[in-house]
Amino acid sequence: MKKLKFILLLLLLLPLAACQSSGHGATPPPTPQRPLPEVVQMIFIYEEICANCDGTEDFFRIFHNLLDDVRDDIPHEVRTINTVHSGMRQYFQELSQDLLGIDSSILRLPVLIMGGQVYQGLHDIGENLYEAFITAANDLFVNQYVFNPRYQLTGADLFANFSANPDHVTLVYFYRVICPACEELIPVFENYLPQYVEINGRQVPVDVIRLNTRSGNNRDRLLAFLDAYNVPNHQRSVPMIFTSYGFYHGPDNIRELLMGNLGYEYFLGFRFPDAP
Repeated sequence: MKKLKFILLLLLLLPLAACQSSGHGATPPPTPQRPLPEVVQMIFIYEEICANCDGTEDFFRIFHNLLDDVRDDIPHEVRTINTVHSGMRQYFQELSQDLLGIDSSILRLPVLIMGGQVYQGLHDIGENLYEAFITAANDLFVNQYVFNPRYQLTGADLFANFSANPDHVTLVYFYRVICPACEELIPVFENYLPQYVEINGRQVPVDVIRLNTRSGNNRDRLLAFLDAYNVPNHQRSVPMIFTSYGFYHGPDNIRELLMGNLGYEYFLGFRFPDAP
């Protein structure tokens, strides 16, 4: 079932890549990066001084249990680092600075670094591993992007490289990979999202920008939208679509929007929020 959901998610995101290349509604280009890896890279750092103990056993048990349905379909590599070994504590510090932009002393071992994010402790790793793995795969293989926290965007920079054609209908869709309500909308986007709608007698393109809130700076982008649109607290969750007319929260409202309510002039002229 997880494998099917992953395949469906990739199919949902592929049209986004085409949309971006056409310039209809673009997400920003990657921030300065080292050359992209060919696989999803996972680094597990732990401390084990017992000569007869395997400090990675619990991690790999979690890894196999949670990713058994998808790991064979996603090229990946796992590196393990025991900070007790000679030179590895210094190497951990260098990795923390290079991949996360933080000092390793503030991290609690064991930690997992993947896709520019860090997860501390086996409980945190277990709670987030599946979604983090799928998100990292989408970022790398679909969006050609690996988040680098050293180039964290703030304020107006969050939307500096976004653009929206004022003569098109623009939808900004925030979602998560592990979200039953978001999964419910996958077939709706596939089957009912129109490429064009008729407004004032002309065919108007519909542009969709899909942003996974677990990827890169997208959480901060969602917060900027929530504040700009004065979204009440009980509706501050995904799935959510923002338009020039207002916001649409939850699968029922989004389904109704996509299945026929976009053909109005007030959906034109979209502008990104002025982030604080």
